[in-house]
This record gives sequence, C-alpha cells and structure tokens, in this order.
Amino acid sequence: MLVLAFDEVQYLRFANDDFTKILAWVYDTLKNIVLILTGSQVGVLEKFLRLYDYKAPLYGRYHVRIKLNRFNPSESLEFLERGFREYGMSVPPKELLSAIRSLDGVAGWLTHYGAYRVDGYGHEEAINEVINEASGYIESEFAELDELSPRYRAVLKIVANITSTKETATWTEIKEALEVQERREVARADVQRYLRKLVDYNFLKHVGYGDYRIPDPVIRRVFQSCSGV
Repeated sequence: MLVLAFDEVQYLRFANDDFTKILAWVYDTLKNIVLILTGSQVGVLEKFLRLYDYKAPLYGRYHVRIKLNRFNPSESLEFLERGFREYGMSVPPKELLSAIRSLDGVAGWLTHYGAYRVDGYGHEEAINEVINEASGYIESEFAELDELSPRYRAVLKIVANITSTKETATWTEIKEALEVQERREVARADVQRYLRKLVDYNFLKHVGYGDYRIPDPVIRRVFQSCSGV
C-alpha cells in the first residue's frame, strides 16, 4: 500500500487545472493507494473538495474525516516535557505552564516554542518569537482576504478586542463596533459574509447562536496587541 499525503490542500484551488479531477482519477484507477488530505482552513478545504456536491469529481467517494483537536493543558504539558527530555533539557515547570497559558493547546505553536528554547532562547524571548511568527503567518494568510475587503481585518480586530474581557463577541457587538469605526451603517448581509469567510479560514469560530471567538490564542494576542496587523 502506498500513502500519498497532501498538506494544506486548500491552496490547490489556485491551480490552473481542477486538482480534484486528478484526485478522483487516482481514487478510481490506482489500486492500493491511500490519499490523505490535510488543511488548516477547514471551511475553505471543504468548499474546494466539494465532497457532497453531486456535480463535483469527488462526489460519492468513500472518505473518513479525522478532526484533530488541540491539546488539553495536561497533554500540552506532557508534550513539552517529553520534547525537552529528548534533548536532555530541564525547563522549570513555571515556564512550561506559562507557555501553555500563552499558546494554549496548539501543537504547532508549542513546537515552535520548544524549538526556540532548544536553540538557546529564554522563556519570554521564545514566546515573543512565536508571536512574531504568528504575525507573519497572518500577513500571508490574509493576502487573499485583504484583496476582497479591509473589513475582514477590521472584524478580526474587533473580535480580539471584545474577547480580551470576555469569552465571545456577539454578532450585534461586531456589527455595531464596525459601524462605529466607519461612522456609517453596514449591511447585515455584509457582516454575515465577513464572519462566514473568517470562519471558513479558521480565524474565527462560531460558538452557540450568534457568538464568535478567535480559536487560536496566539492569533488573538497578535490582534489585541499589534496595531499594525
């Protein structure tokens, strides 16, 4: 059996040809091939694959969906401790717990934090470097959204600021804050479109009825603290 794995598959939507046709051909024609498709922008990925669109190339193909949740605090602590142990390092528990509070259970950010510590950075230096990396990630990921409208960035800043004092931001709070910034009324349909797109890109998470939050604590921190974002 041969496994073909494609990471961040949603970017293949920019290919000159419909890549889903190639995936469907591999599925139908080649035997003993397992395809693994991953992506961080879940909504965008699903819209690209169109697994439930009967007109799409991949419709009707058997697939298994695996959702990877972030680590809980104890899993994050074990992840960091085992990683440092492999390098023969002993990091004070106080610093590990601080890193977990700052980076939550996002394995990618925890990995980068650990790598910086292994490279000789202090605790606060490592956290700051991860934040800087997150800023660069945001700029690259926001390139497409910025071309559509500067309001996507504005909405994310609004949610970040509102959730600095509480868990979630309501749809009404977001709309009103955007109108205060622009000093004019913003159409309900426009606000809904911005929120839906940000959810697709995994920058926002829809919680309950009409509530939103930024699921990645590092991205939330970047938007709360950096006026230039």
